[in-house]
Order: sequence, then structure tokens, then C-alpha cells
Amino acid sequence: MKNSEESPTWLELQRTIRLTEASHLTSLSVDTIRRRYRRFIVPLSDRRDGMKLKDALAIADGTTDRA
Repeated sequence: MKNSEESPTWLELQRTIRLTEASHLTSLSVDTIRRRYRRFIVPLSDRRDGMKLKDALAIADGTTDRA
């Protein structure tokens, strides 16, 4: 994003971020994200997982329900 006041574009929302970054955005621990929001986790490699930016922002806003 260019400016913190601008909304992310559709393409930016589709970007996959690491779970550590999602943890910072949501103020939840990585373990809590793994337990409560497993359906949003995307495997990146054998040792790394990620999440779409749009899903992390929805969790942070409280606009998604837990699974």
C-alpha cells in the first residue's frame, strides 16, 4: 500500500502473507490463528504457512466467524 489511509486494492487483498505477519495484523498469536482460523491457512511449504491478506484483515475487524 502506498498510504496507510488508502484501502488496499483487490490484488493486494489476494496476496498471501506469512502467519507471523497475520499475527501482527490481528494481534493474535500464531497458535491462536492456527486453532481458531484453520480454514484460512494456506500451506506455503513444508515448514511455512500463510494466509490471504483479506482474511487476516477480516479477522482483525471481527467480520469473520471462527471455525
